[in-house]
Amino acid sequence: MRHAVVRWTVALALSAGALTQAVAAAEEAQRTLPTLLIKGEVVSVDASDPQAALLKVKDRYGFETPIYLSTNTKIAQGDQTLTAADLAAGRAVEVEYNFDINTAKRHAVNVAVSAPAATAAAIPAAAATTSEAPVAVAPVAPAAPMPTVAPAAATPEAAPASSAPAQPAASATSEQPASTTATQ
Repeated sequence: MRHAVVRWTVALALSAGALTQAVAAAEEAQRTLPTLLIKGEVVSVDASDPQAALLKVKDRYGFETPIYLSTNTKIAQGDQTLTAADLAAGRAVEVEYNFDINTAKRHAVNVAVSAPAATAAAIPAAAATTSEAPVAVAPVAPAAPMPTVAPAAATPEAAPASSAPAQPAASATSEQPASTTATQ
């Protein structure tokens, strides 16, 4: 009977240990990671991995940050839903992502794509289709440089009235104190 009690105690202890490990793993999986934000422009999108495409974003300091796009990542431009293939190099994006400290990888949650800016080539093309004659614009002359003013030299008249009067300069024939004169 004693061996049966020991076996049951050992089995109960092992199952309790396994249960606490399973609970701890479930709690860790449910823990939400903080969401971070990066603003910048798309450098490249590598969609060779079907489970997670790799998006590289260059921020305003010039640093390229790799962020993984999963199938759960929401990519949108306004109300329109986009795909990873729609992310062209040079497009402005804001990416909300989670940083996984175990793998040291960034996983995108949302990607907001800014509307592409009108290019300079598109504006003249649109003007050529109108029936109005082109308007000549005169070049603007550059602004004249500002004159530089030298700082005024300090004069004694500009000295404050509360300053102490100047001490007279010591002359070469001034008397020496009596204590330094030696008589022999």
